[in-house]
Amino acid sequence: MSLYSDYPAARTRQIIADIVGLVLVIVVVSTAAAVTATIRALGAFGRDLEQAGLDFETGLADAAETLGEVPLIGDGIRGPFDAAAGAGASVAEAGRAQQAFVEAVALGVGWSVAVVPLVLLALVWVLPRVRFALRSSRLRSMIARGMTADTLAARAVARAPLHELAAVHPDPAAAWRANDPAAIRALAGLELRRAGIRADALP
Repeated sequence: MSLYSDYPAARTRQIIADIVGLVLVIVVVSTAAAVTATIRALGAFGRDLEQAGLDFETGLADAAETLGEVPLIGDGIRGPFDAAAGAGASVAEAGRAQQAFVEAVALGVGWSVAVVPLVLLALVWVLPRVRFALRSSRLRSMIARGMTADTLAARAVARAPLHELAAVHPDPAAAWRANDPAAIRALAGLELRRAGIRADALP
């Protein structure tokens, strides 16, 4: 596949665009990762809350177990501690829920920060580059199989901008119909240039 033009100026522009595009991809991905990490840091409160709830639950459960062994009054004393231990479990669960919420927000915002710029880059940079590479490779293959300057000239007459056609001949379509060799070669050169192929690629 032909990724770059045969013409130095066009090739330089393509290389610069590729470098800029890659740098922007790195910047976007790094920014998205930084935003995600920053939001995830807010989950520290949830982790602390979960740990505090677990510690509270464990401490009261151990106390309830110990007091429950007191003869005669153990069961009566244990009840409030068991209830309080359940409250600790609820606190721990709330901490886990907060962490899950923060993680969901972090991922959602991180993907949003990354996807929108990357889609724009794909439309502005990747898609045109892929189209160029495919067009260039396809045209090189067709020339290798025998496509002539006449066919390329006809395509140029139909598609090239008017100012480019006027630079070749005052009436390029008439020159093409008249089978003017110089005009046909020049018109074919317009189509080849669009595909980044040197004019001498034609036999």
